Amino acid sequence: MNFAHYGDRPAQLAVDLVNTDQIDQDEIGTIGKLEIFLEGFPDLGPPGGASPTGSDLSEVHSLRDKLRQVFDSPDEGTAMGHLNDILTERGASARISMHDGEPHLHYEPLGSSVAAWMAATTAMALAGVLVEHGVSRFGSCRAGTCRDVFIDTTRNRSRIHCGSSCSTREAVAAYRRRQASHG
Repeated sequence: MNFAHYGDRPAQLAVDLVNTDQIDQDEIGTIGKLEIFLEGFPDLGPPGGASPTGSDLSEVHSLRDKLRQVFDSPDEGTAMGHLNDILTERGASARISMHDGEPHLHYEPLGSSVAAWMAATTAMALAGVLVEHGVSRFGSCRAGTCRDVFIDTTRNRSRIHCGSSCSTREAVAAYRRRQASHG
């Protein structure tokens, strides 16, 4: 599914960023881990190939929490408010750039930090999903031991787990509970 004109990759960046905050660990707890995380998105990359700093790390952690609020929003108005707050804080401006010989629209502050770039990029991507498809596309895994988020790309908006491992684990647990109650 292509999320509006802004593309899938920035939306995936938002999802992956939120999912770095696990129940038992922070997958981007250091600048080095944040750098490794960003290497997974070389096609997006911060402006000028900037490297994250110590202040970026704490700002990215704050951004991650704000993005989680978007995924947990009960309605469009709430999600919109969270996204507008992020965009206002970062002064996101439209920029046109070329990729593979094609013009693309980006929203990022010029000369910005890595954290500011991530905020503008992820907030605009999620804003595109919200405007094009609604808040029902944002989900949080319903598995008891998982807090991952996702963007539901199913036709009927029926996804309740972040992936097949959580879905399978929950199905097996439910099966065992049913067997135990009959046994």
